[in-house]
Amino acid sequence: MNTIVTCKCIGNYVHAITKGKSYEVIESSEDKFRISGNHGRRVWISKDYFIEGNIEIPILNNWRLDDDINEYNLIEVTLMFTNKSRRWCLITTPDKLKNYFNERELEPPGINIQHLIIVKTLTEDIIERTLLYLDNQDELFTASKPLE
Repeated sequence: MNTIVTCKCIGNYVHAITKGKSYEVIESSEDKFRISGNHGRRVWISKDYFIEGNIEIPILNNWRLDDDINEYNLIEVTLMFTNKSRRWCLITTPDKLKNYFNERELEPPGINIQHLIIVKTLTEDIIERTLLYLDNQDELFTASKPLE
């Protein structure tokens, strides 16, 4: 029986693998799998990009802005995944983050927000491209929190 692996992250291999897609392992070394990529060629890729087995990987299915981008400095975003899970994060720009600090006295004078995503501009296209990139890199779960 051949080994099947499921892609959990595409890294720099956007031309060869797809997050959530399963691949048959042609060969295996200590740290890499050789698979037939989406482009039809055989390629060696680090095992770190895969989970062994035909596994369902949650993939970003939809998202929505929960706040008006013109009214708030830190915008809440709800993320919906193919496995029906929901998560949330904050999105801002460098300028809006600066405004956030200028508009209030913070004690302590700094913050740590692990679920904060900073984008160049607050447009739906830029937000979507950023969320899809983070999802494809398997970073969106760590950049967000569960929404119960």
